[in-house]
Amino acid sequence: MIARAITAYAGFCDRLMASTPEVRAEVWAVPMTVLLGGAVSVLAFAPFGLAPLAIVCLAGLFWLCERRSPKRAANLGLLFGVGQFGAGTTWLFVALHDVGGAPVALSVLLLTLLVLAMALYPAVVMALAARLAPRAGLARYLLVLPALWVLGEWLRSWLLTGFSWLSLGYSQIATPLAGYVPLLGVFGASAAVALSAGLLVLLLHAGPVSRRGWAVVALAVLWLGGGLLHRVDWTHPVGAPLRVSLMQGDVAQGIKWQAGASERDLRLYQNLTHGHDGSNLIAWPETAIPTFYRDLRPRLRSLDARLRADHATLLTGLLRASPDGQRVYNSVVALGATSGFYDKRHLVPFGEYFPVPGFVRRWLAGMALPHSDFSRGAARQPLLTVAGHPVGISICYEDAFNRDILPALPAAALLVNVSDDAWFGRSLGPAQHFQMARMRALETGRVLLRVDNSSVTAVVG
Repeated sequence: MIARAITAYAGFCDRLMASTPEVRAEVWAVPMTVLLGGAVSVLAFAPFGLAPLAIVCLAGLFWLCERRSPKRAANLGLLFGVGQFGAGTTWLFVALHDVGGAPVALSVLLLTLLVLAMALYPAVVMALAARLAPRAGLARYLLVLPALWVLGEWLRSWLLTGFSWLSLGYSQIATPLAGYVPLLGVFGASAAVALSAGLLVLLLHAGPVSRRGWAVVALAVLWLGGGLLHRVDWTHPVGAPLRVSLMQGDVAQGIKWQAGASERDLRLYQNLTHGHDGSNLIAWPETAIPTFYRDLRPRLRSLDARLRADHATLLTGLLRASPDGQRVYNSVVALGATSGFYDKRHLVPFGEYFPVPGFVRRWLAGMALPHSDFSRGAARQPLLTVAGHPVGISICYEDAFNRDILPALPAAALLVNVSDDAWFGRSLGPAQHFQMARMRALETGRVLLRVDNSSVTAVVG
C-alpha cells in the first residue's frame, strides 16, 4: 500500500512538472497564497493593529475564488480559515500546554480540531457564493459575498456556545469603520470590511474607467460615512461621577491555586486596596481569592464594615456555592455599600464545564477524574447598583460576545468586566481579548471598567 502511494505521488509530481505554468499555479501558487493571506490577516488584529490588512487579505480571497466551482471555492475558503485561525489562536496551545500542563500531543490535537472547525465557516461562505453568484459583478461583490461573510461570522459566534475571536470587525476598532459599530455592532464593522474588500476587487477589475471611478467613490463614501458617524455622541453621562480603583494582583497561574494561596492573595488585595478609601467603586479580578465565598466571608467582615462606613463598594471575583452545595458558580460578589452577586452565564467549554450528558459527568466524578463543571448563572439577574449607577457585570470571556452584555441594557449605566488572562501567558490572547472588550464599550456607549489579574486593566470609554 505504501509503495503504491509513493508511486502515485511520484506520478502526480511528474505530471505536474510537465504541465503548463497555469496548471502549476492553480495547484500550488493559488492555495499557498490563500493560506498565507489567512495567516497575514491576523496582523490586522491586536496587538499588531495593521487594520487595512483585513480588507486586503479578504479581497485577495474574493479575487482568487472568482469563477471557481463551489468545491474549489470551498477548498480555498478552508485554507484561508486554516491560515487565519492557525496563526491567530496559538494562545490555545499556550493555555493548554504551557500554563495548563496538558501533554503536547493533546494540546496540538485540540488546537487542530478548533482550527479546522472554525475554518469550515469561510469554506461554506465561499462555496455558497460560488453557487449563488458565480460571475464577477456588483451582485457578487457588494451583496452576496458581504452578506454571506457576515452571516458566517454571526453563526460562528452562536453555534456550539460560540467562538467570536477574529471576526473582522474587531480589527477596525481604531479606524473610521468603527463609526458603524454603535448602530450595527461589531458585525456592522465586519460588513463594512467585506464591502470594502468587494469594492477593492471591482476597482482592480479591468473595465471602463467610469466603473472603476464609481468603485473609488463608493469606497470613499463608505469610509467617510463611518468617520462622520464616529464623531457622534450616541449616549451621554448620567448621575454623579464615580471614583474607581481597579486592583491588579498579577498572581502567576502556577501558584494561584496552591494550598494556602487564599490567605496570601487576600493579604495582597487588602494591601492594594488600603489607601483607596475615597473610591466609590473598587474592583478585584476574576477569582481574585482562590476559594469559596462562604469560607472567606468571616475574614472579609472588617473590610466589609470599613467599605460601608466609606459608602464604597467592592466587586470581587470569587467562587460561590449554592445553599445546598450542589452547584458551584464563577461569580462576582459585592461587599460594602452594595451587597449581592452576579453568576457567570456563558461558561467556557471544556474549561468551566464539560459539554457532555449528566451521566458522563457523574461517571467522571465517581472515577475521581479531574474535570471542571461549573453551573450557569440565571439568564436574567438583577443589576447591582453602585452609588446610584446600575452596573452591567461580565466575567472573563463573556465580554467577547455582545449578546452576553445585552441583558444589562439599557438599564446599566456602566459596564464592569473581571478577568484572568494569565492562562494565555505571553501569547496573542490577552491583546485580542482586550480588543474585543473595547468593542463592547463602543457598541453600548458605556464606560467599561476592566480589571484583570495579570493582563490589561483599564478604563475604556
